[in-house]
Amino acid sequence: MNIRRFVWRIEFVIAIALVFILANCARANNSTQLASYTPTSVESQLTNGEPIYARTCATSTCHGTQGEGIRAGNSFSAWPLVGADFQARHPNAQIVFDVIRSGGERNLLALTDQQIYDSIAYELSQNQIILESPLTAENAFKTYGGSMSGQAQGGLFPPSDNAVLINMPFIRDLPIAVKNEGLQLQLDQIAQASTIGNAKPPAGGVFLILVVVFNDLGAEPIAVSPDHLKLSTPGGELLEPQLINIHSAIEKFHTQTIKPYYGTSALVVFTLSAPDQFDQLIYDDQAGHRLTLALKS
Repeated sequence: MNIRRFVWRIEFVIAIALVFILANCARANNSTQLASYTPTSVESQLTNGEPIYARTCATSTCHGTQGEGIRAGNSFSAWPLVGADFQARHPNAQIVFDVIRSGGERNLLALTDQQIYDSIAYELSQNQIILESPLTAENAFKTYGGSMSGQAQGGLFPPSDNAVLINMPFIRDLPIAVKNEGLQLQLDQIAQASTIGNAKPPAGGVFLILVVVFNDLGAEPIAVSPDHLKLSTPGGELLEPQLINIHSAIEKFHTQTIKPYYGTSALVVFTLSAPDQFDQLIYDDQAGHRLTLALKS
């Protein structure tokens, strides 16, 4: 073989390999930049959020091209994203986030948490709600306007049509969060129900309904599962989540893997022997991610 041709082929192969490596590095850098992006102004956030909202929410097969919802008789198969119904069903921006982030659609799972907040910011603008600063995880629970009440204590949002709610005993103000170096657990909603569909608790008991958020704070993906979640009682008993068919726009907690900047929201139901028989929410995956969240003051 001609030596010059052989050398040229080697150089060509090396060049192709370098192009491949650089392309992968560029994609990795772009992915990291996207994940760690934080909006610098409301205007830039709305610019970023508009195409996400249009692509993943305001479509003819989702919530209507104008966010008007998809009607089913006298109700909706997909509720509106704008107007009085939307605002009444979501007391603050974090509840909107919880509905979106709990969903299992592939296009939603591909979004970072901040991209979801960006789309919600744009959605709020379509409801004539003016933001004073960019919407983030830090301020979403306190962000509301129009007929959004801002009050989530003791309720369940969006409302469930098969859970009969009763008054909550006094608990700490929401949201409540605890974290370690790798994982954060936040409680966004807590409510009690006397019945859920055809399910009834034992005599004198109630159902405790929680909406929780997990965030990966480390550099590696973390598997989260309801198998690792327990509710302690004042007497030291550890209760497990129940498989009860509650109708909710927030999906029930299921085993999944989350990665940094991509959290998950989920609904959990426990059965209590009495309305005040709960103490702490405990998450322990036996892999170094143990969290204890005190629910009462």
